[in-house]
Amino acid sequence: MKRLLLLFVFACFLTSCNVTESIVFNKDMGGEYTSSFDLSPMMNYANSNRPSSVERPAKEKIDTTIVFNDLFETHKDSIAALSADQRERMEKLRGMVMDMHMNEEEGVFEFHMTKPFVAFEELKSITEQVDDALDVAKGVGNSDGQAPEGQLDELTKTDKITYSFDNNTFSRYHPELPETSDLEDDMDEEEDGYEEEESDMAKQFEMQFEEIFSTAYYTLVYKFPRKVKSVSQIGAVISEDGKTVTYRVAMSDMHKNNTLMNIDVVLED
Repeated sequence: MKRLLLLFVFACFLTSCNVTESIVFNKDMGGEYTSSFDLSPMMNYANSNRPSSVERPAKEKIDTTIVFNDLFETHKDSIAALSADQRERMEKLRGMVMDMHMNEEEGVFEFHMTKPFVAFEELKSITEQVDDALDVAKGVGNSDGQAPEGQLDELTKTDKITYSFDNNTFSRYHPELPETSDLEDDMDEEEDGYEEEESDMAKQFEMQFEEIFSTAYYTLVYKFPRKVKSVSQIGAVISEDGKTVTYRVAMSDMHKNNTLMNIDVVLED
């Protein structure tokens, strides 16, 4: 059950949980980037739909914080032995903090990733940094070798987002994805190696996946140092003080057209 839950968590990670992408900018357009994932509906659904033939494990409680600056200090000798390219990628994770809170008794499963940035240019590599930080999470969750590493790499791969700021206009751009994906075929191949009970459970999850998917949203929250003049997306909401933009899209709509998350925010001079 642990392996199945882990795989299902990561399969849903960017597609069926509630995700909030938040960026708070200072007057120099530096600031703080945060990705928050609420996987509580997915976890509760998985627990409530467990077949009676599968033994119910003890409910888990996890409160974990990974401070990458401390991690680098603890493993500085190992990091020094990495290639120059690997060390450069690791250095970009300085300042990253990951928080995971899981309490099955209370029905809560939340995950937060926060990264400060000094200059706007640093946002250009933020999705790659999130990928690298997730590698750490996968290493922790998969330390007993229960989940196929190659499959987790595919399931947790984040999409490439482009951010720009020019002529008082902040833009978030997500390229259109192909209509089909090889992920489903890859999971079918891996399923051949699952135990029969886990395979049956996976099929049940797949058959009723829409129940969770229909209540999942991706939310953008951007706070600027100046008032907002206009926003390109009709559904976006500007706060009373005029400096914060909130835009929410249902995952079901985003799944059909991921470019719905493209947005331009024009700031006042």
